[in-house]
Amino acid sequence: MSVAEDGVELVHVRTLKMGDDVTAVRHSHSKDPSKLVVAVATLDATVRVFFHHSLSFFLQLYGHKLPVLCMDISDDNSLIATGSADKTVKIWGLDFGDCHRSILAHSDSVMALRFVPQTHYFFTCSKDKTVKYFDGDRFEQILSLEGHTSEVNTLAVAHDGSFVASAGHDRTLRLWKRTDEPVFLEE
Repeated sequence: MSVAEDGVELVHVRTLKMGDDVTAVRHSHSKDPSKLVVAVATLDATVRVFFHHSLSFFLQLYGHKLPVLCMDISDDNSLIATGSADKTVKIWGLDFGDCHRSILAHSDSVMALRFVPQTHYFFTCSKDKTVKYFDGDRFEQILSLEGHTSEVNTLAVAHDGSFVASAGHDRTLRLWKRTDEPVFLEE
């Protein structure tokens, strides 16, 4: 048992043994406790999804050729997106585990992936020095943000989606702010 200074107490309640090293983990956002899930990525390039309350198996997502390094679950719990060392992002339905689309997202490993809250838009970052913005419903890249001079390892999206922070091996933190300028996608 651990107690923080503010009186918050944490108690270990369950353990789930995995058959391989874990590379990423995410928890869903459902308001319905029976729909809460935990997604676990392992070195064998698969993601296993378990029910939160019992840690019983729900789904297995397979199709990446190299380990899944990052993932996120949309706020409405309908999508899970996974990013891999194989340079792809896969968008899956969280109801049946079907792969909606596989996107060659970067020219090197995808290191982090985060949905914009209350949307199916998401950001990724990569060892290829870029941050990219995608539409998870249309399966399209919207923007590529360049500026880092080395691999980008992590990113965070503001709770209202107004900015993104990225950081990496170039020892910089870059803030990317949303503007009102229109973006035109190429055909």
